[in-house]
Amino acid sequence: MEYRTKISAKGQVVIPKEIRERYGFNEGVEIIIRPLKETTLLIERAPRLPELFGFMGEAKTSDILLEEREKELKAERRRSREIMPKENSR
Repeated sequence: MEYRTKISAKGQVVIPKEIRERYGFNEGVEIIIRPLKETTLLIERAPRLPELFGFMGEAKTSDILLEEREKELKAERRRSREIMPKENSR
């Protein structure tokens, strides 16, 4: 299978509809372009967050991210409390 397309004046390339539908290159999907050789590029659909954590499922992914954010917030509050007394004593 081979398709030909042109690069627009703005550097845009149209991916043929058949390829977009077959490989999930829908509007708004982020892609990764990797140069392989002087005249060859690899175009991949960037994985979505649930795909990165696919073995856990979407619900578990959200829970894990929320737990991590909560840990970050607690650490920030702790650092703020440690810094504030030092600033007030000046």
